Amino acid sequence: MINNKSKGGKGNNIFIKILLIISLISNNVIKDNFIYKQVNEYQKIKTNYSTLKIFIMTHKDFDNIRFDPVYNIVVNDKTELKNNYSLNIIYANEGKLYNMSRAYGEMSKLYYIYQLYKNETISSKYIGLNHYRRNFVFKDNIPYIEYIFKKHDVILTKQMNLHTSIRKQFCLNHICRHYDEMINIIKEIKPEYYKTAKRISRGRKFYIGNIFIMKKEDFFKYCNFMFDILFEFDKRNSFNSDNDVLEYMKKIYDNSTIYYYQSRLEGFLSERLSNIFFNKYFKRIKTYDIFYYNT
Repeated sequence: MINNKSKGGKGNNIFIKILLIISLISNNVIKDNFIYKQVNEYQKIKTNYSTLKIFIMTHKDFDNIRFDPVYNIVVNDKTELKNNYSLNIIYANEGKLYNMSRAYGEMSKLYYIYQLYKNETISSKYIGLNHYRRNFVFKDNIPYIEYIFKKHDVILTKQMNLHTSIRKQFCLNHICRHYDEMINIIKEIKPEYYKTAKRISRGRKFYIGNIFIMKKEDFFKYCNFMFDILFEFDKRNSFNSDNDVLEYMKKIYDNSTIYYYQSRLEGFLSERLSNIFFNKYFKRIKTYDIFYYNT
């Protein structure tokens, strides 16, 4: 694990506190002004790997654009990475979802991280999720997290406007009954989320990519919500491995490219579940643009 020490001393701590007081008095921290720049310069006094961990989920080599040690790369197997990376690497090569890493996508690795936090193998006050090709635009220029979370409960991507409702968009691209089955499972085992689930299904605003930064206690509730529903979905469909999902899709689609793509089923459902959770659970949401590249 990373063993760096946080930067800055007592003098820097006093300096940044003075700057934050000034910014609070002005009630506006403008990105280009002096205060913002100075807070950002000294952010690592507190925004370090013990305060924040952001996990970059990948399944192959990628061009790394993040180098701050708050980032950790998460991959299933050592053979999937040939490049040398300066960041800490976590291998999610065991556990409940190891055999469903294609079906669950980044969520299989997130579940592994969730177990590490539950077992106190790793720890941090705030937890984030990025992808190897999708991340917040601030990259290494990480905002002063402690300050943001005094005013907000979570950091998410800016919402995109779909051309149709979330449910219909899923139905146009995937198997519609799977979406409805997911909603019915929410109604049965997470009824407090059902009203929000129906409302979000009719709406068009969508947080993409399962990308976030949140407090550890909220992360636990998010994972509990997410995996309780997906595991129940798997149970009802007898999905125990990637091969189970792939064989199911082969019966529906003739084209190998299509059925292989559709076998990422739980990953597709997870993005819709995230939107339901975010809209129900969080009241004060801070958003940032994301940087995205195809590979």
